[in-house]
Amino acid sequence: MWIRKTAKDKQAGEGTPIPTQIVSNEEIPPLPQTEDQKAVEQKIRELADQFASKLGITRREFLKTSGGMVTGFLAMNAIHGCAYKVTEDEALDEAAYLEGRPKNQFIFDAQTHHVKDSITGPMMFRKLTAKAGLNPALLDADLGRGTLHRGNFVKEIFFDSDTVMAIMTGATLGPPEHYALPAEEMVKTRDMVNAAAGSQRMLSHGLANPVEPSFVPEGMDWQVEELGIDGWKCYTGNPSGAWRMDDEAVAYPFFEKSLELGIKNISLHKGLPLPGRFESYFNVDDIMQAAKDFPDINFIIYHSGMKHMMTMIPPGESGIDEDGNLPWTTDLVRMQKENPDVTNVYAELGAVFGHSVVTHPEICGHLMGQLMDGFGPEKIIWGTDCIWWGSPQWLIEAFRRYQMPEELKDKYGYVDLTAADRELIFGRNIAGLYGVDIEAARTEIPGDSLSSMKSAYINEGPEPSNTQYGWVAV
Repeated sequence: MWIRKTAKDKQAGEGTPIPTQIVSNEEIPPLPQTEDQKAVEQKIRELADQFASKLGITRREFLKTSGGMVTGFLAMNAIHGCAYKVTEDEALDEAAYLEGRPKNQFIFDAQTHHVKDSITGPMMFRKLTAKAGLNPALLDADLGRGTLHRGNFVKEIFFDSDTVMAIMTGATLGPPEHYALPAEEMVKTRDMVNAAAGSQRMLSHGLANPVEPSFVPEGMDWQVEELGIDGWKCYTGNPSGAWRMDDEAVAYPFFEKSLELGIKNISLHKGLPLPGRFESYFNVDDIMQAAKDFPDINFIIYHSGMKHMMTMIPPGESGIDEDGNLPWTTDLVRMQKENPDVTNVYAELGAVFGHSVVTHPEICGHLMGQLMDGFGPEKIIWGTDCIWWGSPQWLIEAFRRYQMPEELKDKYGYVDLTAADRELIFGRNIAGLYGVDIEAARTEIPGDSLSSMKSAYINEGPEPSNTQYGWVAV
C-alpha cells in the first residue's frame, strides 16, 4: 500500500530531516523501506534524543534545527560507514555547523515542481498509476490543499533551503487540459517570484509535445512570444502520443522551429518510465543521433536516463551487478564516451540522486562515478525534483557532504568530487546554458526582497516541514 509521506509523518508525530525511504512523485512505484533505512530512521531518533536532552529541548524541536539535519548524516554514517563528511560538534553547536558551510555558494536547481491551485485530488499520472493496477487507492486519494501548491513551493525552495535560483518545470502527461501545471501557470510562478524578489530568481520551461497537431508551430510561437519561456520540457513517453528524439518526421521539425525561435535548451524526461507499452520511449537510445544532427541545441537529460530505480534495487540489497551497471544511465555514459565530439548532452540529477543517496551510498557512488567518467563535472546538472522531496536542503547537504567510498575508487577507478566540481554542478553549468551572469546575481540577490523575507523568516524562527510530499510504500 502507498500513503502520502505527510500522512506517515503525522502518524509518527514528526518527520526526519532526511528521508529514510524512497519517495515517489507518482510516476513510479516506491519500494518498501529497507532494513538499513529502518535502522537509519531509528538511529536518527536515538541520536536526536541524546542531543536534544543536552540542549534542553524536545526531539521534535531539535529535528527542525541545523543540528537535526546533521544528525541525519551522522545516522547514515553509523549504518552505512563514513559516506558523509560530518561531525558531532555540528549537531550540538550551530556555530560549528555554520563554520563548515561553503560561503556564498550559487545553487541553481534545474528541476522544481508544484501543481496548479485547482488540483486538490489525484493528478493525471496518479490516475495512470492507479489504472495500471499498481495502487488503485490513489484514485480516491485527497492531495490536501496547500502542500504542493505555489505558496508552499516558495517556502520550501527559497526559505527552507540554500537554493538561490530555480527553474519551474512540468510534465506533458496526457492531454493539455490534464497537465498538473500548464505552461501559463509555470510562467506565472516565475514572474510572481521574480517580481516579489525584484531580481531574477526563477526561469520557466515551456511544455513541448511535438506529437500534438497544434504544437508546431502555433503552440511554440505562443509559449515563446506570449509567455516568454526560457527553455522546453518534454516527455518522449507521453501516453497521449509517444515519440523519439531521432524521429525526423516528428522531432526534427520541433528542434528546427525551436532554434528559429531562439530556444536552445531542451530538457527531456528520460528513464523512470511509466509502466506499460510506452516504456521503450523513455530509453536513452535516441539521444545521440539527435544531438549530432542538432549541435546548437543543448539536450539536458533529466534523471540521467536512469531506468526504474525502484525495480532495480530489491529491499535490503544494493542492486548493483559486479560491473556496477546502472540500467540506461550506464548506456548513456557509454554512448557519450563513444562520441566524445558530441558536446551538447548534459546529465541532470533530479530524483536519481535522491533515490540513491537514501537507499545506499554505494549506489550514489556508481551514479556519480560513472557520470563524472563519461560527462565530467562540466556537464552534470543539479536538479532535485522538489517539492516532491520536500525542501531540497537535505539534498544540498547530502551533495556537499557525500564522499566517494574508497572501495569504489579502488575497484572501479571512480574519482572524488572536488569543491570546484561541486560548484560547477550546483549551479555554474546550468547558469552557463541559460546565460545567467553569476557574479551579477551574487551582487544583486543578497539585497533583494526575497532575501529580506527569508531573513525575517529565519529571525522569527524557521519552521521546516521535515516532510516530503510524494508517496511511500508501507
